[in-house]
Amino acid sequence: MSYSSKNVYREPFARHTKLRRKGVVGGFFKGLAFALSAVLVAGIGVGAYAYHEYFGTLQGNSVMLAGQEVGADIEVLPDEEVNILVSGIDKCEAEWIGQFEGRCTEEMAEIQENSYSGQLNDVNMLVHISPEPRRVTVISIPRDLVTARPECQDIDGNPTMPASALPFNEAYGTGGLACVALTAEELTGYHIDHAALMTWGGVIDVTNAIGGVNVCIAQPIKDPIHTHLDLEAGEHTLVGVEALQFLRVRHGVGDGSDLSRISNQQVYMGALVRKLVSDETLGDLGALLRLANAVVHNATLDDALAKPSTMVSIASALKDVPTSEYEFIQFPYVDYAPNPNKVAPDTVAWQQIKAALDANQPLLAQEEPVEPTETPTEEPDPLATETPDPNEVPLPSNIRGSSASDATCSNSGSIF
Repeated sequence: MSYSSKNVYREPFARHTKLRRKGVVGGFFKGLAFALSAVLVAGIGVGAYAYHEYFGTLQGNSVMLAGQEVGADIEVLPDEEVNILVSGIDKCEAEWIGQFEGRCTEEMAEIQENSYSGQLNDVNMLVHISPEPRRVTVISIPRDLVTARPECQDIDGNPTMPASALPFNEAYGTGGLACVALTAEELTGYHIDHAALMTWGGVIDVTNAIGGVNVCIAQPIKDPIHTHLDLEAGEHTLVGVEALQFLRVRHGVGDGSDLSRISNQQVYMGALVRKLVSDETLGDLGALLRLANAVVHNATLDDALAKPSTMVSIASALKDVPTSEYEFIQFPYVDYAPNPNKVAPDTVAWQQIKAALDANQPLLAQEEPVEPTETPTEEPDPLATETPDPNEVPLPSNIRGSSASDATCSNSGSIF
């Protein structure tokens, strides 16, 4: 696929922006964030290392996060964690208008070309890479999670008013990717080292670049009105627009809420991880070139992450992490009393999870209750039973998790 300048998504240039001193907003936190998962960062690193000419485009489209030093070299040391914020925005792009069933018009696409107007950060994942021994935990933040938002800067570099209670997905429309990162810091207590975003059109291009991703769903998904997705239970290879539909669909999945949609996104991300680290991708020079093209021409990265040295350093830190050490969980939440369509952070449960992450302890998902059967089962072979890891920390009972190595069919209406 060839690309021209009109295909490149550039976050609107923040005029008159003043760089903040290091640590002004989130210096007491530590962290990292985005690219389309920690593995996508690894994938970018592999492709970009071989095709360094792409970095001129990446750096030309990059944005500064609060506290970043311009041009600083970044190296991921063995005793350091990294936190990357991955965001997907529902930007109206002229070439994809037909895929959004009237939600986008040419006028909206023109307005959003150089502004944050009307754009929501609907997909948000905090990618936490632990110090050695490396583990990767991807925490999905519900878009409808009501939380505090700190002061940001608008498109013209003017300060915006902080807010004590707003949906998380309104951060991008207020101050772009930098504001999403600040809001994530406020919520999680982790400093965002890096951040990246991709539009829905970018998801289509990346999925096409690697020949699609394979998912398996336990129940059919039928949404004839909104996304037009129609999948029978079983295995599917998602390519192009269908991959985007799978990420966006919520009608016909679980209770039809945004929280149900997150489990689809985690299924997709796990499948993407497996595909990116497979010989089918890493052993195919053409696939790597297509992937590099798709990322370079669709992703917006922070200034430091757009540098070859940073990307290769992160890729090196991740190269020996097995898929079983990629865990996907949802940020814990409770009902939000003022609005039944929103949720609020479960701060007690999050502190339990964060304490385990800070101690570099693996998380253990709670098992779903198993209904008793009348048919007796065979006694398990003790030699075939895995020895539990004594360092594993059970997730709170209301949180489900999954591993990137889990390729089994799952109920897309739940977190697993």
